[in-house]
Amino acid sequence: MIWDREAETASAEAAFAGAEAAWEAQLAGLPGRSPFYARKLGQAGAAHARLSLRELTRLPFTSKQELKQAIDEEPPFGSNLGVAPERVKRVYQTSGTTGSPSVLALTEADAEAWTAIGSRSYFAAGIHRESSVLSTYGAGPFVAGHTYQAFGRIGCRVVPVGPGDTERTLFALRAGIADTLVGTPSFAQYLANRVEQAEPSAVDWPLAQVVTGGEPGGGIPEVRDHIQRVLGVRVNEAMGIGDVAPSLFGECEQQQGMHFCGQGLVWPELVDPDSREPVAIESGAVGELVYTHLTREAMPVVRFLGGDLVRIEGTSCGCGRTGFRMRCIGRRDDMFIVRGVNVYPTAILSVVGGFRPRVTGRARVLKVGPGVSIEPPVPVEVEVPESGADAALAGEIEAAIRTVLTFRAGVRLVPESQFGEAGYKTRLTVPQP
Repeated sequence: MIWDREAETASAEAAFAGAEAAWEAQLAGLPGRSPFYARKLGQAGAAHARLSLRELTRLPFTSKQELKQAIDEEPPFGSNLGVAPERVKRVYQTSGTTGSPSVLALTEADAEAWTAIGSRSYFAAGIHRESSVLSTYGAGPFVAGHTYQAFGRIGCRVVPVGPGDTERTLFALRAGIADTLVGTPSFAQYLANRVEQAEPSAVDWPLAQVVTGGEPGGGIPEVRDHIQRVLGVRVNEAMGIGDVAPSLFGECEQQQGMHFCGQGLVWPELVDPDSREPVAIESGAVGELVYTHLTREAMPVVRFLGGDLVRIEGTSCGCGRTGFRMRCIGRRDDMFIVRGVNVYPTAILSVVGGFRPRVTGRARVLKVGPGVSIEPPVPVEVEVPESGADAALAGEIEAAIRTVLTFRAGVRLVPESQFGEAGYKTRLTVPQP
């Protein structure tokens, strides 16, 4: 059974009891298996502590930089390898956008846990055994390739295309091979723009739903509504994080935020992004997600700072799932500060999307230097169709950003042919040339 009804509809007390048992076993062996955590817990005076999940705040956070350093110190798998190297059966690589790639090692049990969480997430998002799924995720080397294991567990038809192959995607959708498209919101938006210009009959395709993931954006109303209207589909989101699990959240048919689907395997926390103090997971709460993997063997993670800033939408749902629901506001790495105010590029995308069809919906912020502060006017590039834009458009967008987000922007309109790749993710914050 793909939807583990018992796990995903369990009461908070029952869910906590199962997670607590898994955590007790994990913590008991952690210092002996992982030299990285033996040192880290020792420095915190917790090497021999037996702490419950409610006492996790006594343990230190783990950053992505620390995990990367552990690998660099003892390649290829690092000092956080918790098993003998011969037990590693699956290895993924990170993108290495800020340096050399890192690796993510999994045992058979780790891979099974990823598959279980992924199948829950995508089942929640509407992918079932009878679905026919066209996936634009690559099969490797990145963790998104593990999505195919989840699809296999669900038992749906899979049409793998990979990222950036627009023509093959359009062929499959026209031919009726797939009723579900899985890809980034950037690609789904690009596809909708292209179809709107050239193929108004697309609403008659058998395509019924689009599941977006890999980056924030699919939950932005201006993005979602456009894709739904042009393609005649329902848009749901899914989300994960490579260091923990590539699929951790899936949005059900209620479209009221992504459900946490890692019950019993991953323990989530919410913290204030600045003070790092705990924040209760309740409706309306905003914070950064922190993850502890309760069963990971090869590369355990404890209180991992995920970098995703989210808003909690609720803790119950009409679908029956009890995993909390959330929307991703943006990535901490993309955040910038304008005169003391935190700004996320997804908020700019929301404003820009209101100007469609005079714009394509894509935009990015240009940053100068390594700091997070940007003095106004904030440089913003907005993609426009090749047919061009009227002279007043840039000023109108600047005025809208000032009204909604209360800072001055300097908008430059960029034709599609010059904006850059639209086949996968769109970087929302880029260095200014």
